[in-house]
Amino acid sequence: MTRQRSNPYLHVTWIARHLVGDKSCLWATWFKTNHRDYRRAPSDFYSARWNMEHTDLLNEQAEGLEARGCRIFVERQNDFRTESPRSGTTIHGRPDIIAVHPGGGATIYDVKTGHESASHVAQAQLYMYLIPRAQGGRWKGTTFEGALVYPGGREISIPSDSVDEAFKTRVADFILKMVSDTPARRVPSLSECAWCDLTTADCPDRMESDVA
Repeated sequence: MTRQRSNPYLHVTWIARHLVGDKSCLWATWFKTNHRDYRRAPSDFYSARWNMEHTDLLNEQAEGLEARGCRIFVERQNDFRTESPRSGTTIHGRPDIIAVHPGGGATIYDVKTGHESASHVAQAQLYMYLIPRAQGGRWKGTTFEGALVYPGGREISIPSDSVDEAFKTRVADFILKMVSDTPARRVPSLSECAWCDLTTADCPDRMESDVA
């Protein structure tokens, strides 16, 4: 049964997709930010295959970094939560790899098996911004570089100075929209609703294809 959250909650991936316009329906994320235990739509996404391909690429990247003398932290070691000082919102995320280089400096690597997307860059930037502010303090004060890793050895570097004041302001403004008492804008569409895990039990505007 759907219940109101005691504190607002956001996942890094939700924020990233909206920052770059990959998602238009603000209401769906507003609802999930403020509610829990909602009924989830079944997914036909082939998660087992994705998990195996992602794990293979992650392990390949991790082994390469270790061969270069890096100290690495992988997946669950990197799980973090941070709280927005303005709204009290909990933000949760888990980058694939954090590497501390032997000559100094640290890089957050996120491994992607699909097509390149601007939301991947925003996701890495969010990690770079939030992890030094996360509860627990392991990375407090660390300035991170970022990198996206794709199949075939393609790597995209994300400089630390890309997490500038304009980026931080966009993140803060988005969070405030999500914690507002006023519901955010609904933008139902077949393409977006197909990937949304909310059902008509909570979203009567959900659009579903008639194609069997």
